[in-house]
Amino acid sequence: MRTHLMAGTALVAATMLAGGALAADKKMMKPSISVNGYYDAIMGGVLDETHEMGGEDVAVDTSGLDVKTDTEVHFNGRATLDNGMKLHARWEFEGQEQGSRAVAGDWNDEYFLSVSGSFGKIILGGTGGAGVKMLTGMSGSWATGVGDTLNFDSDDWIGSVAGNFGTLQHARLDTGDGDKATYISPKFGGFQIGVSYVPTRSAENNGRIDAEKTGHDGFEGAASYSGKFGDVSFAVGGGMATQQGSNDGGEDNQEWLVAGKLSFGGGFTVAIAHKQTDDPMGARGQLTDAGVRFVTGPNQFSLVGSHGEMDDTDAFYTTAMGSYARVLGPGVKTHLNLIWNSSESHDGMTERSGISLNTALKVVF
Repeated sequence: MRTHLMAGTALVAATMLAGGALAADKKMMKPSISVNGYYDAIMGGVLDETHEMGGEDVAVDTSGLDVKTDTEVHFNGRATLDNGMKLHARWEFEGQEQGSRAVAGDWNDEYFLSVSGSFGKIILGGTGGAGVKMLTGMSGSWATGVGDTLNFDSDDWIGSVAGNFGTLQHARLDTGDGDKATYISPKFGGFQIGVSYVPTRSAENNGRIDAEKTGHDGFEGAASYSGKFGDVSFAVGGGMATQQGSNDGGEDNQEWLVAGKLSFGGGFTVAIAHKQTDDPMGARGQLTDAGVRFVTGPNQFSLVGSHGEMDDTDAFYTTAMGSYARVLGPGVKTHLNLIWNSSESHDGMTERSGISLNTALKVVF
């Protein structure tokens, strides 16, 4: 009840600060709802694969071709108040049957309610925090890739050595999609800041947090600056995230990230990000992610890659992807991806690498 009361109080306070009384001569509009999403149909195969344990080949023989699907449906409720404040309620629904969410009976992805105005934006719900919202668009492959998502999709074709890397495979601050409260300021001369309070990384289902068994009371902060000189636009930023460990002796989880992007005249964009992670339940190490993109008319090209290493061992994870995409019409594009990745366990006993090629048709509704 206390959490709900604090959230409700924050929304009421933001509404009052925005100011503005209801004008008698204006007609209030009922909030509207829209449905959108995307469907990404992918077909490809493995060109070469090596998987060794103790020097012996343990690669699994599979079919030459594979078909994969990535789909989501998004429900968006929007309203604009008479004082100019904007409300946005969003619920994302996983569209395919496969995956851990479906197996667990949870097809929900992100969900949140945001209130925005001249004061900035307040976001309440299960979605990425301030670091994800502010820094993803300038972080390496996230900012430059035109095909598959490097950090999520490369393992779908050539898997990495399991259990060694955790969040090191993702060049974003990772506080999960559990319920959180986020504030993102407006931009002042190109500067922007954001903060998030994260009660727990996992979904709460509106229940109390058991601090004896799980991480709790997390904080996420980010700052960025963007501008332009001549034909070159730029954005730089950094962020950190920390969360207390369980009260039965669990260690705190901490990570930080810095990122930057340059967009040149003529369709060229380059971006890079570096993340350091100290997760007692996952990975302790660092990851560097970089990419370059070139766009000319309906044609798009990108080359992206990342390399992660464990701080306390010699385990590593490296992946790279070259992509070509062509816009076929509004919301429709096809993309071709050539992916390579390689990983090695901490003791050097397990190695895995390979090359895959896939093509896809993506429709964004």
